[in-house]
Formats: sequence, structure tokens, C-alpha cells
Amino acid sequence: MSRNLLQNTEKKPKTIYLSEYQAPVYHIESAHLTFEINEDYTRVSSELTINRVGNDNGHAELFLHGEELELISISLDNKLISASEYTLSDEGLTLHSSPKQFNLQIEVNIKPHLNLQLSGLYRSNKMFCTQCEAEGFRRITYFLDRPDNLTFFTTKIIADRIRYPILLSNGNPIDKGQLSDNRHYIEWEDPFKKPSYLFALVAGDLACIEDSFTTCSGRNIKLAFYVEHQNKHKCDFAVASLKKSMSWDEQNYGREYDLDIYMVVAVNDFNMGAMENKGLNIFNSKYVLADKECATDQDFEGVEVVIGHEYFHNWTGNRITCRDWFQLSLKEGLTVFREQQFNADQGRASVKRIDDVKSIRSRQFSEDAGPLAHPVQPKSYIEINNFYTMTVYYKGAEVVRMLHTLLGEQQYIKGIEHYFKQYDGQAVTIEAFILAFEQVNNLDLSQFKRWYDQAGTPTVALEQHYDEQEQTLTLTASQSCEPTPESSQKLPFVVPMNISFFTQSGDPIHIEHNQLQSNGGLSCWVLTQETQTLSFNNVPNKPIVSVFGGFSAPVKVDIAYTNQELARLIECEQDGFNQWNACDRLMCNAILSNKLPSKELINALKNVLENTLIDPALVSRLLTLPHFSYLAEQCQVINANELQQSLKAFHQSFSSQLLASLKQAYQRAIQSDRQDFSAESIGVRALMNSCLWHCVQLGDSESIEWAKLQFTQAKTMSAQMGALSALNQCVRERDAALSQYYSKWQQEPLLVNKWLGCHAVFEGENALENIQNVMQHPAFKMDNPNNVYALINSFAANNAVVFHQKNGASYDFLAQCVIEIDSHNAQVASRVCEHLTHWHRFAQPQQSLMRKALEKIAAQTK
Repeated sequence: MSRNLLQNTEKKPKTIYLSEYQAPVYHIESAHLTFEINEDYTRVSSELTINRVGNDNGHAELFLHGEELELISISLDNKLISASEYTLSDEGLTLHSSPKQFNLQIEVNIKPHLNLQLSGLYRSNKMFCTQCEAEGFRRITYFLDRPDNLTFFTTKIIADRIRYPILLSNGNPIDKGQLSDNRHYIEWEDPFKKPSYLFALVAGDLACIEDSFTTCSGRNIKLAFYVEHQNKHKCDFAVASLKKSMSWDEQNYGREYDLDIYMVVAVNDFNMGAMENKGLNIFNSKYVLADKECATDQDFEGVEVVIGHEYFHNWTGNRITCRDWFQLSLKEGLTVFREQQFNADQGRASVKRIDDVKSIRSRQFSEDAGPLAHPVQPKSYIEINNFYTMTVYYKGAEVVRMLHTLLGEQQYIKGIEHYFKQYDGQAVTIEAFILAFEQVNNLDLSQFKRWYDQAGTPTVALEQHYDEQEQTLTLTASQSCEPTPESSQKLPFVVPMNISFFTQSGDPIHIEHNQLQSNGGLSCWVLTQETQTLSFNNVPNKPIVSVFGGFSAPVKVDIAYTNQELARLIECEQDGFNQWNACDRLMCNAILSNKLPSKELINALKNVLENTLIDPALVSRLLTLPHFSYLAEQCQVINANELQQSLKAFHQSFSSQLLASLKQAYQRAIQSDRQDFSAESIGVRALMNSCLWHCVQLGDSESIEWAKLQFTQAKTMSAQMGALSALNQCVRERDAALSQYYSKWQQEPLLVNKWLGCHAVFEGENALENIQNVMQHPAFKMDNPNNVYALINSFAANNAVVFHQKNGASYDFLAQCVIEIDSHNAQVASRVCEHLTHWHRFAQPQQSLMRKALEKIAAQTK
């Protein structure tokens, strides 16, 4: 594991800097790969056509990346070269003297069955598969494993035809045949140049679900989903999601799919969610497999979102890719934004926006406030796998969203179309992306680009002054940003602030000003300076000012509201996000001040619960308490125990005061659940489960019986998991429910992960010991990333009561887990370890105990 977790580390690994980028001296024009797959090793033979960039005809040194490869032979233009003509190291192969143009033939052996890093070619159950992003291809063969080397790939796969009847790679199949010894081969050709990180290969005995899609130009595309045979019936929703994504991208971005076939493979052992390899996407099975019996509503949404995300990468990531890994957000931030647009268009825009913002506030804001804070476009890194972060992905998406807000839909599409036309088939930079919008819209976006260059979360403070006699309203906005590791001085950002006005009774009013630009019916005040002022005339009464509608910028907001004003916004705001934000703010204000819920909050929520015209999915979000990590992020010094006690007391009072309304809303919801998967029914179940959870946590005996009944009679997995989650903290009832659940679903790995997740968040006595016992259960495997994320990572992220216990036992437990995981999978270990990296913000004794755990990790993983 390569992160610098402590500032005083004795030995620092090599740091790579953006400023030191140099284009490759050589370029691999084409690569013909042959994989001979055997049970205990795979022979990889590569034929590379290599050209040197520039006009010099002399010889030069060539370095090819390579890790854990057994070199068999090297030939240059079909002539074996001697050992004196090259040097091997742990990082790769150096040819001391290479001509301007030549062919290079390399044979290596690799051992996928021993590859527990799940990077490169590895084995998952009885299947071989690859994961090459970011730097996994160098574990397959010697190559220029960097994103600015674009190559034409042809791949031939040879394997036992009984064990591995399915042989897949990028592009289109061009040849296949039978060989001796029960072996067969298939050859694939990708007509598009791509970097090595987009290479993919799969070999296994898999079921294939086929469908087709007709593009806007009339081309017929074969769609093929490959899964383990027992999961064949769980792919219909994923197939439908893919077709929906393809149609959406044509209609909204004018992007048509470019190959003859689009393939998706579901893999149980996978570090990430999915990978957008050209034409052959490899997915974590949790984002492909979903049916009415086994998947929750959230699972279905996850499948739809990730299927869409990886498909949209075909243009924003594949056709146009990154010049280097400092540009990672060029593909990820843009594609997350496109994914969010797609998901919002499925009929749940407000709720989707709330869910995204909750994640940003609880995870990305925390990342920005910690020692590992980094810009969306980092200026240096030690290990690129550690930069697949909330900042690069989700703050990067917010930056693209702000660009969309500032330009408007028409000018945004004009800019993105120019970007596609200008850079198709190239590896480019974030600067090129911004330039495309500048060129076609005649803009200077140099100040806007600070969002990519500066780390940290800005705070916008808004002061209001209303002069009753003059009937004038004056707004003064100030922006600031705390120092972060890369810079103590922050220049002003460009901050689009959506703004709206309401009377004190809650009626919307329109107030014009020439500095407010129209944004889809909203007014937007664009902040560019440290301090700006707007004055409005002829305002007869003091209004309620509602700001950052739709979360128009990823900032913290400092604005004085009374409890009455926030409660009014909960009931009258037309922007779903701002409704939720007002509610969330009332909750946070009380919890951080160690106070109980205000009467204004309780009355507003009672009215909301009784209003059957409000979207039940939105009501469920209004009832959701702030996450511990988001509350902690707002503290100067985090006293974990005091914060937990305040949160617990708030919740007790909150549920108690709303109990009657919650129970009435639960009964209405459970009676109106049609048990289908329409947006309305999904919202009803979300509200049903939210109400039940609050009532059961209060210990209400009638509600506990309702939960037991819902659990046993559930017709959907969402209803069953909602009941199980509610019962999970009930000491008397949880064991029976968990046992019954496991007995029924133990053959379903994805549902077993939900069972592990219940153990992760249990807060009762001996909770840590319970987790340690579960780790010995046959259902848990430390080398399976999904198991680790479900149990260990979820424990650290979502069980603050036990994780931050005063004796530090949980920190030590996590350190031991990180050390063990790091021995075979540094990428997963790094993600788990993140929960200790904010040690410096905690009060004692947590601060010292967390640091001690980090020191233990550092000592064992050097």
C-alpha cells in the first residue's frame, strides 16, 4: 500500500509530478497478442509494431513496463536478442538500443491463479478475466503501459474448449477454430486504437444472454451478457438498462455506438464497480445481477446507474481518453455527470440529486478536509490507484455540472460536440476539454478552471440586510477556502449560486436584478470575487432567501436562518433538494448544539407526513438523519462520543414526537405498495422502510411486531431488507431474523453480502467480537473485495458507535485487517485504511489511538 498516511514516514516512495510529464519517445502502433491459457500458467506472446516519434533515424533506449513476469524470449525483427542487449528490473524491461521502426516479439509466462491483486489477468472462481486500469496491463506482458500510447490490438485466445468454451476480448471476432488436445481458439480485432488500460480478456464456462439494439443510423448491434449459468435469469434488467442508456446517449449527446457487438461480463471478484474496456465491459456482479426476488430497489438503481456509466465511457473515456493519469477526472468526472443526467431523466431527479449530495457532503467534503485532500486534477501522486477518489469522480462531476449551469443546455451541448469532433481518437488533457468550450462559446474559463487546480471545499457566507423604510434588500456574499496540503492560499472560485425568494408565509416571489442570469427558470448569481453585493429595490416585505437550489455548487453555506424560516422552506420550497436541505440543516443545527429537535422541525415533518401529495421518496429523505461523518466534518475538533450521544438523544426525541405520524404513514405506505418497480412504488417502499426504522429504533413494541411481519411476508427484497435493517439493532429479535435470512439466501453471494452488512452496523454489546466471529464464517473471504467492503469497510464507515469506542480496539482491528489485505491487494487495503486518515481532527484519546493504528500499518507495509 503506497499512501503516505503519516507525515513523518521514514522512507517516501517515488513521487510522480504532472509538471514532469514527457510524451513517449516510442509508440506501439499495433499489438498482436496470443494467450495460451493453462491451469497453472498462461503463456503470453506479443508481436509489437513500434515506431520512434520524431525524425531522428539513430538508435535510442526503449523502456517497457512489466511486473511479475517470467521472461521466455525477446526477438527484434524476428531475431533473438542477447541478454546483454536488455536489462530487466522490478519495474520493466529496457532495450538499450532500438531502431526507429521495428517489430518486437516477446514471450512471457504469468500465473493468474496466484494473482490475488486482481490486477492484470487473474482467476475468479473458474473464470479468467482482466482488470487493467490503471496499471494492470504491465502484469500481463511488457508494454508501454501508459494512457497516451494508443494501439491497434488483435487478440488470439487459446484454451481448453470444455473448461473455457467462452473466449472474449475487445472489438469484433474475426476467426475461430478447433485445435488438438481438446483446445480451441478465438481471435478478436479492435478497429479502434486504445490505451492498454482498456484491454480486456475473459475465458470461462458462461451463459450468454443475447439481445440487440438498432442505432439511430439503422445499424444493428448485438448485445451479449455473460454470467455464471445459475444467474442467467438475473440479467433482463441490466440488458434493458443498457438499451435505455444507448438510446439516451443518442438523443441527448448525439453519440452512436461504434462496434458490431457490445459485451458485458459479470465477475464475483472485482476491485471496482465495473470497467469500461472497449466493447467488453467487465462488471462486479452486483451491478449486473438483479431480479424481482433477490434485488432491492437500490440494487436495481445501482445496476441502471453503473450500466449507464460504463456505456457512456465509450465516448467519454474510450474514444477520447486521458493523456496521463493526472487527467483521470477528464473521463470520470464527465462520465459521472452524464450518468447523473441519465438517472435523473428516469423520473426521480430531486431524490437522485439529494442522494448524490448526501454522498458528497459525507465523503467528499471529508476528503477535502483531511490530510489526503487533493485537487480534481492532482499535481502529483505516488500510487495512481489511490486517486480513484470521491474528489476525482464526484467533485469532478460537480465541476462539469457547474459548467453546464453557467453555459446553459444549448451552449453546453455546443461545447461538448466540439470536444468530440476535435479530439476523437486522441489522448488529451482537462485543459483541452475546457478549451473546447472556450472556443465555441467565445469565453475565458481560466478562473473557472481553479475548480480543477485547487483542493478544498469553499465556504460561501451570505449576509442579508432588509431596510423596511427604503424597501431594499441587500445581499453580501463572501467566499473563502481553508488551506489544504497543496496550498495555503486560495484564489476565488467561480461559484454559480441559484437563488429564489419566498414570502414569510411561503409564497414564491420573483425579484429581478440585471446581475442575475436565468438558469432553467431559476435565477443564478455568479460569484467570482471574494466579496460581492447585490441590492434589490422595491421589495415590500422581508423575503426568505433560498440559495444553491439543486446544489448548484459544491460549497458549504453560511447563512443565518431562523427555525421558522427553515421549517417554512421544508413545506413551501419547489426545489426538492432545497426542501431536504432545509430539513437537514435544522437537524444538524440541533445535533451539533447538543439540542433536541425543534418544535418547528417536528411540526413541519408532521405536516409533510400527512400530505399524501408529496412524493413519498422525497419524504423518506426528509426523515433521514444526518450521517455521522457529515456531522463530524462540521466540527472543528471531533469528539466522537459526545457527537454520538447528541445524535442518539436527538433521534430518540425525534422518533418519539413523530411516532403517531410515522405509524400512520407506515400503514398507508404498506397498504399502497403495489410491489412493482415503478417510481411510485419504489418511493412508497422507501417511505415505508424509513417510518418502520424510526419506530423500531424507539423500541415501540407494536412496530417491532410490524417489522417481524413485514420480514416474513415480504414480497420484495426491499421490504425484507427494510424490516431486517430495522430489527438489526433489536437484541432479542435480530438473531432469529439474521439466521432465517441466511438460511434462505446463503447460496446467493450478493444477498450474503447484505447479511454481512447487517453484522457490520450492529451497535450492541460485543459488536466488534461479533464481527471478528463473522470473519471466521464460511461466507466471508478476505480475498473477496465485495466481502471486505460489505463487512469491514461498512463497519468503519457506518458504525461510528463501535468504531470510535474509547479503548481503540476497533482501530487496532482495522489496522490488522489492512495489513492482511495489503499482503495480496493493496488497492482494497488503501480504501479500507481511509477511515483512519482523519486522526488529526479527533479529540483525545481517539486521535492518539488512530495514529497508533496508522503507525502499526506503516511499520508492517513498508
